[in-house]
Amino acid sequence: MEGNDAMLAKLQDNELVTRAQQGRHDAFEELVSRYAGRLYSMGRRMCGNDDDAKDMLQETFMAAFKGIDGFRAEAKFSVWLFQIAKHACMRMRRKSTFAPRETLSLEELVPNEEELKTLSVADWRRTPIDKLLNKELQGALDEAIQVLPPDHRMVLLLRDVEGFSAEETGQIVGASISAVKSRLHRARLFARKHLHHFYQDQGSSHV
Repeated sequence: MEGNDAMLAKLQDNELVTRAQQGRHDAFEELVSRYAGRLYSMGRRMCGNDDDAKDMLQETFMAAFKGIDGFRAEAKFSVWLFQIAKHACMRMRRKSTFAPRETLSLEELVPNEEELKTLSVADWRRTPIDKLLNKELQGALDEAIQVLPPDHRMVLLLRDVEGFSAEETGQIVGASISAVKSRLHRARLFARKHLHHFYQDQGSSHV
């Protein structure tokens, strides 16, 4: 069994999908193992709590298992799977008692002219969210993510955490590339604004 597991771990996603479509449950289990952590992390940030994230994860993989025969090889499995997860996240969020009652308006997302002078959007692209090691900083960023409108939050997570391209992100969320770029720009600006305030507060607390 260990040898078989090692062999499956070396296969590309679409090769595992082909085996899963042939009834190989171990191939689907490898796909679950490969993506469970990433999907749970996204679900936790979208839903805001562990229980809803776990429910989203279960719903996503159940839907993927039932729909695996309809997957086409020309598609990218990760994009297809995250499309399912996106729908599960939105359903879970609508019925969750933990979801924030208020999110930011589009106007609130964008820093004012004075704040823009101190913010660098370009630097943000070179700082993937999951590589921020400072726990307090990570907490501040998660707070910022939680108040973003869901469509902006999803784009930020898909692009800056999961590393999907703008085109792939558009496929997942059902938006044009230009819409993805616009949402990402606004979300990054707000995140930088939030972190700028965090650093100011940290500095004043050590005076």
